[in-house]
Amino acid sequence: MLKPLLLVSITVAAWAGDGFVSLMPRKQISEHWTAEGKAPAEAWTLRDGMIACTGQPFGFLRSKKVYRNFVLRAEWRFQLGWEGKNADDWPNAGFFIHAHEIKDGWPVSLEVQGYFGEAGSLFGVRGGKITGAKRGPFVKDRPPYGSWDKYEITSLNGKISVMLNGVLVNEGTGAFPPDGNVCLQSEGWPVYYRNVMIKELP
Repeated sequence: MLKPLLLVSITVAAWAGDGFVSLMPRKQISEHWTAEGKAPAEAWTLRDGMIACTGQPFGFLRSKKVYRNFVLRAEWRFQLGWEGKNADDWPNAGFFIHAHEIKDGWPVSLEVQGYFGEAGSLFGVRGGKITGAKRGPFVKDRPPYGSWDKYEITSLNGKISVMLNGVLVNEGTGAFPPDGNVCLQSEGWPVYYRNVMIKELP
């Protein structure tokens, strides 16, 4: 059984960068995002400068704007309390990029995995495609469970690059769809997102 989402008091670090626009709401999630999928708007709240998600039911927040060439920066961490016995039970979350219409619960898109045991993975979802990218538990140097992870995801003319905690871990080309929304996932376990920002590229 999932434990209640705890109120976590943290210091939210400002993430500076020329040309970046924050996607962190000030008062309401709806300032930058639309709740879609089965997870209702009530599953998403603002807590101490973070976007907090109950993880149940499955769903996602979709950005109100469509992006093609961009750099997306974001951090995420899972609520403590996971007591699984093997990697198959790792808490799950993550990011969709180039997201389009919903098909069987998830958008046609590319996913940059937040699943704790497979962070760094990049793959197509519901017909989305990417060539040459890796998927699986290939990043061995992982922080302790419950720590903040940081992504910098670059999409430029169909090439996607994924930096995890400052290290380039994945790349792919021929991204399809070629553009779309960015999304934050609700996928089974309480999760927090912070410092979500995006810079559009020419």
